[in-house]
Amino acid sequence: MTTRKMLLTLTAALVGCLAPRAASSHTPAPESDTLRIAHLCDPQIGFGHGGLQDDLNEFCKEVETINRLSPDLVVVAGDMVNTPDSASISAFLEAALKITPPVVYTPGNHDIYEPVTMAGLETYCRAFGPDFVVRDIKGRRLVSFNSLLLRGGPEEEMLRMRALIEEALTEAQDREMPVILLSHVPPFAKSVDEADEYFNMPSPVRTAMLDRFVAGGVFLWLAGHTHTTGRNSYGPIEILNGENTSRNFDKRPKGFRLLTIAPDNSFTWEFVPSD
Repeated sequence: MTTRKMLLTLTAALVGCLAPRAASSHTPAPESDTLRIAHLCDPQIGFGHGGLQDDLNEFCKEVETINRLSPDLVVVAGDMVNTPDSASISAFLEAALKITPPVVYTPGNHDIYEPVTMAGLETYCRAFGPDFVVRDIKGRRLVSFNSLLLRGGPEEEMLRMRALIEEALTEAQDREMPVILLSHVPPFAKSVDEADEYFNMPSPVRTAMLDRFVAGGVFLWLAGHTHTTGRNSYGPIEILNGENTSRNFDKRPKGFRLLTIAPDNSFTWEFVPSD
């Protein structure tokens, strides 16, 4: 089966499995409070012009800044390393272990090469933990999913990821919890109807996925991958791509974003330099 035929087959499964339910309210759960999230994109040590050690030094500065700010949660939107070898992974994890707030990772296409293989998945999970994570915090649900499996890979794993997403969204709807997504690849880079390319999700799954997310109470989608800073939207969903500490293609300074979500789920998304 060709990759496109597989995606079309899985899109049919997606439309059935992720069929829209009644749209949930964006009103926070009663226990919600101001939530502060450090949104890190593509540390990708080894990708910057100065090499691995320079990227690592920049990331370590970022860690120190994060610890001073003490957010409720740190999310890393994939591409922790440029090459998923043991030396790069060990160097990154040694620095990341110094982060004092809780951390959630999501797989990038440099952490697991595409097309995804079982060997690549196993290497990632040994280093960074599960490729799907749900964390409930201050009345919201964070869902971190392996976006690479929406672009291709073993069919069983692709279906597993879709089923996990659906389960997490359905439970959040039942509990009336607003949802924040975390992935490496954004649904689109500039426009929802743009052509398929390296920086977006394939069109056979893009719209069905977005419509389900709208119905599931998603209001924020934190992504990486583009190495550019941007803010897009689809209905009520704000899609955010921030700066990184390796290489920004749009010449933005190195750093990260501090996301501050108020009890009514309005938010600010402020740039924080790493040094």
